[in-house]
Amino acid sequence: MSQTFTKEERLIGKNLFEQLFSEGKQLKIFPFRLLYLKTELDTRYPAQVALAVPKRLIKKAVHRNRIKRQMREAYRKNKQAVYDELSENYVFIITFMDNKEWKSTELEVKMKTLLEKFIQTIHENHQHLLN
Repeated sequence: MSQTFTKEERLIGKNLFEQLFSEGKQLKIFPFRLLYLKTELDTRYPAQVALAVPKRLIKKAVHRNRIKRQMREAYRKNKQAVYDELSENYVFIITFMDNKEWKSTELEVKMKTLLEKFIQTIHENHQHLLN
């Protein structure tokens, strides 16, 4: 797959968000929190993702938008590792949890670490279910 981030890969839909927040499991790698849930998706991608930067932490919209742009770019570059490992469909939301801006390179390293931890958790859960 190409290194794009298409509309099909974005998590939209009120019901999925509500289900994700009520039933989802979470992982944290500062400055990110990943909330994920296994679900059925009718898309060719194994995952749909939403990215969020809380208004209460980052007051100015221009700064929130910059952070979201950096997060999208970091996810786009590193999503293939996740896609290669997923055998089932997942939805997740990645939330920025710091109150200051970061450099793009630092965010990309943290995003990669977060996605690797997500893959590891999924494998552990799968192994646990098999035993």
